[in-house]
Amino acid sequence: MNTKDLNDIPLRRKLGITMVETYNNVYEKSQEFFAEYGLTSQQYNVLSILHDAGTPLSTSDILKKMLEKNAGVSRLVDRLIVKDLVEKGVNPDDKRLIDVKLTEKGETLCKKVSDELSNVDAVYGNLEDEEVEMLISLLSKIGKK
Repeated sequence: MNTKDLNDIPLRRKLGITMVETYNNVYEKSQEFFAEYGLTSQQYNVLSILHDAGTPLSTSDILKKMLEKNAGVSRLVDRLIVKDLVEKGVNPDDKRLIDVKLTEKGETLCKKVSDELSNVDAVYGNLEDEEVEMLISLLSKIGKK
């Protein structure tokens, strides 16, 4: 949408458009970062959840902790298995549940990506810390509506 078009619409709709455009830009840059490691942001999220848990988790437990709730956890896990980053096993306490855990390769990659995450944060480099705090506060205020 060009600037002239934005001048013809209500202020709060402009805000919505700007937020969507900003999200798309930030998301695209984060996907480019994770692609350097052969991952998507959703796949990294699963690795990070498993790493932080320090113990195997069921797919339903992983879903509860995910940032993007609409992601198909089973498909994500299956793709990570193909990459030898996670493995499935039967839960010893409840044979009906399948546990997912990091492989050694998955643990190593998760740590490597985590160490480089500041590169993703660079997308916010034009903002001062005070502005970042204000933006977080304002976005949280919108989320409470």
